[in-house]
Amino acid sequence: MKKRFVSLCLAGLIMVAPASAVFTDISDSRVSQTAAVLDALGIMQGVGGSSFAPGKALTRAQFCKLAVTAMGVTDVSPYASYTIFPDVKHSHWAAPYINAAVRHPELKEKSIIRGYADGSFGPNKIVSYGEVCTMLLRMLGYKEEDVGPFWPADYIAQAQAIGLTDGVTITDARAAVKRGDAAVLLLNALNTDKKGEEGSTLLDKVASSTVKDCILLETGKTHSGLAADAALFYEDGVVDAESPRKTAGTLDSSMIGVYGTIVIGKGSSKVAVGVIPNGNKTEAYEVVNAEADRIVTTNGTLRPDRKTKLYISRDYAMDEYENVWANLQSGDTLTLYYNEYGVLQLMAVLPKTTAGAVHSFVYGLATSRRIPAEYTIIKNGAKIDASKLKKYDVVTLDAANRQAIVSDTKLSGKYQTDSTTYSHPSQVEILRQKFSVSSEAAATFKDMKLNDYITLLFDADGNVVAAYPKKDVSAEMQGIVTKIDAEKATVTLTNGLTLRDIPIAKDVKTDVMGRLVTVSQSGERADLIRRTLSGKTAGNWSVAEGKLGSNAVSSKVRVYEEVLSGAPLNAINVSDIDLTSVPASQIKYTVQDNAGTVTNIVLGDVTGESWIYGIGYGKRDKTDEEDGNSPEYVVLRHWDGAKQEESTFRVLTLPRGLGGVPIAVPRGYSTDESIVNTSLDTLKLTLIDTVKPSAFDGSSGVRTKDGYYELAENIGVYVSEQNRFVSLQTAKSNYTSFRVYANKTAENGGKIRVIVAS
Repeated sequence: MKKRFVSLCLAGLIMVAPASAVFTDISDSRVSQTAAVLDALGIMQGVGGSSFAPGKALTRAQFCKLAVTAMGVTDVSPYASYTIFPDVKHSHWAAPYINAAVRHPELKEKSIIRGYADGSFGPNKIVSYGEVCTMLLRMLGYKEEDVGPFWPADYIAQAQAIGLTDGVTITDARAAVKRGDAAVLLLNALNTDKKGEEGSTLLDKVASSTVKDCILLETGKTHSGLAADAALFYEDGVVDAESPRKTAGTLDSSMIGVYGTIVIGKGSSKVAVGVIPNGNKTEAYEVVNAEADRIVTTNGTLRPDRKTKLYISRDYAMDEYENVWANLQSGDTLTLYYNEYGVLQLMAVLPKTTAGAVHSFVYGLATSRRIPAEYTIIKNGAKIDASKLKKYDVVTLDAANRQAIVSDTKLSGKYQTDSTTYSHPSQVEILRQKFSVSSEAAATFKDMKLNDYITLLFDADGNVVAAYPKKDVSAEMQGIVTKIDAEKATVTLTNGLTLRDIPIAKDVKTDVMGRLVTVSQSGERADLIRRTLSGKTAGNWSVAEGKLGSNAVSSKVRVYEEVLSGAPLNAINVSDIDLTSVPASQIKYTVQDNAGTVTNIVLGDVTGESWIYGIGYGKRDKTDEEDGNSPEYVVLRHWDGAKQEESTFRVLTLPRGLGGVPIAVPRGYSTDESIVNTSLDTLKLTLIDTVKPSAFDGSSGVRTKDGYYELAENIGVYVSEQNRFVSLQTAKSNYTSFRVYANKTAENGGKIRVIVAS
């Protein structure tokens, strides 16, 4: 028996989410979304208005109705005119369903529910956990000989074995089953294979069809090119923007990113009503930076195949990684989707939604909600006490985990919008960055006018929660310039927001690339003012303990290296740091939030990963003289893990020591030959030893006269006689002598970074 529905939680990354009612009285998001999909399928509705009553116990009559409906029997009128059980007269509201459970030709052989020995049914008795497990198993075709003679223990054990009880915490067979738990149990049963019929589920009874292994990417709320009743899915390896799938209204934003089975409703319209997760593996990462051969995230470095498909919501397009990797931005949440065999199918940067704003509020105001005393308060990835909350912090209450998630992210600038109603916008634009605005957040714009200078407040998921005049609330905006072109730049702010392609003045110097700047707006364009790296939290950084001196370090801390004074800052991953404690001498700059948590750290050359290693040359271009001076260039040949690359950096003056020797250039300098890299300097690598092929420990290390050295990941070998790089395996097969060069001694964390074969 193949269990098709693994868990409603799916490691906390994806949830069931249909296009149907939103129940306001459910605090557990898992139960909320489960209830909504059952409502969309016509199986389990609310109790009136927007209420679901998840904590209300179900009676035997009520659950019998749910079971019959889940079996696809919706017309019970033929069973409404007679009485089978003396305590369920034909006038009883549940009589048609109870009678159908006993007499319907497709149900009677399964004996879904039975009466008691005295002939009664007990319609108003509270249904127990043991009874529900039994009914679900019978719905799936299980009989006593399949389960065992001991009731209810054998039935509960069997239900657990095939995944019917995933997501519920009931342990007592006699315990009442409440509506919230019943929803979870029913949805589990709908997507579990029937006994002896692999691939056949009860879902087939309540839907006209299903489409497996799909991912919802966009709805009309997130994609302006989609109608309200349309959605964009990843299906069969493609995203068909020309023919989006029709839906039952606008699918709820919370289902975006769900990887599973599309449910097509019955009736003439045959539209998608919801998605049920398939249990396949998904992973979510926060992007630090991206290159052609790697993606650095806050949890490690990914090395996707160049042909892996990547969908980026802001571009509304899917392409192969090698073609669109440059469009990934720091701070993006990248989700990886694997098929049932564990093969990566898709990487996606999904749209941000405003769903979280409903549960968020601005702290310190007369209208602020109360944070329950038992809740843990988390701000910027660190646990704090309530005394460290500040006015205008945004608090999101997570009832399921009893947490208050706090954000102090703000953005200031000139107010623009495409909405026809400026005082109640659905979208707001600042510095050409567009943000969706929920109805609740739009109410805070009532006194705003176009071109006013305002400040947006965001929750921890990046949703706009409120807006205030800049004179009342302002944002300190500093960040790292990650891209600069003619009259536009991209800046990753230290608060986690990324400002993409913001307009800048023509006279902004290109030497701000990779540097820390202050961002402000006083007209139509942004001003970028370079900042010095001055000011830091005192003490050593205990990486394992998450402490810098006496201050907590955010679990989502953004870390950079400045390997030479004035060099561009290069984003790295905490996992790249081999040290258990980084000494204060290697910490150049820190940023703290208003609770004292360290959110950004700039280090010196700690990891050795913020350089490009290769063979360096210098050249002068006498054909392109300016004012009688020949432009000068540093040329670096290097190995990118699969092939040789050549990078050219224009400089004011050539550094010493070039001429075909192993060197390193700090990452982040511009290779645009129209841009002069005014502060570029190089690192000369140290020759450690000359060794034979037998000295190598595969591709992981090498034994030298000075001891064992680790090899840099995916290292290449430079062949002098051919003036090119080849793979290590190719070099070992064809050459006998290898000069190995390191950036530091092994004792100081150095690795072999360049190998020269002869």
